Amino acid sequence: MLLIHTIYFDFGNVLTLPSNGSLTQFLKGVADTHRLPYLKLREAYEKYRPFYDRDAWDTEKYWKAVFSEVGSTVEPGGIPPLVEEDDTCWSQMNEEILLWIRTLRDRGFHIGLLTNMPLRFYRSVVEPASWKELFHYQVVSGALGVIKPEEEIFRYAIQLTGKPADRILYLDDIAIHVETATRLGIRAHQFTDLADTAKRICPLYDLPYPPGLKRT
Repeated sequence: MLLIHTIYFDFGNVLTLPSNGSLTQFLKGVADTHRLPYLKLREAYEKYRPFYDRDAWDTEKYWKAVFSEVGSTVEPGGIPPLVEEDDTCWSQMNEEILLWIRTLRDRGFHIGLLTNMPLRFYRSVVEPASWKELFHYQVVSGALGVIKPEEEIFRYAIQLTGKPADRILYLDDIAIHVETATRLGIRAHQFTDLADTAKRICPLYDLPYPPGLKRT
C-alpha cells in the first residue's frame, strides 16, 4: 500500500460547507436589488473570478467588471457590502472535516491547504482562524499569482513537501483541478461530501476514518 506523507485540501466546498446555496441567494439578492439578470450576473461573477483569485484585481476592480459585464455600474461605496456577503458565502467551515484533519495529524500525516483565493480573503478569514494551525503547508493562489488548474501552483505544492508527488494526496471538488494534479503524479481525488469521499479513499491509503463514520 502506498504510504502517503502529505494530504492537501482545497478550501471552498471541501473545508467549508457547500457554498452554492448561499452564493445563489446572495447573487439573486444582488440581481433583485440592482434589477439585473441573475444568470448573466452569475456568469460574470465566475468569468472574472480568476483575476480576483490570482490577486491581479482588487475587490473594486473585480466587482466593477462584474457589473459592467451585465451593463450596469456599482459605486465604490456599494462594494464593501458585496465583499462582506461574498466572503460569508465562502467561509462557513465544515467542523466535521476539521475534526478529521485533527485525526489525520494525530496519525502523523502532514496537512496542507491548496486553494484559489485572494490574498485579502486569506488575511481576513484564514490567517486569524484557530484551525489554520492544523496546516503544515499553505499554498494560496493570491500569494503566488497563479491559480488552479495551472500546473505551476501544483508544482509549488509538491516542492514544499520535499516528497515525491505520489506521496501526496489531494482532495478538491473541481474535476479539472483533480485532473491537473493527477497528471503531475499527485494522488488526487474529487471531493463530494465527507462520508462518500472518506469511504472511497480511506481504504486505498490506510487513512483513519472521520470520527463517527464506520468502516463498511
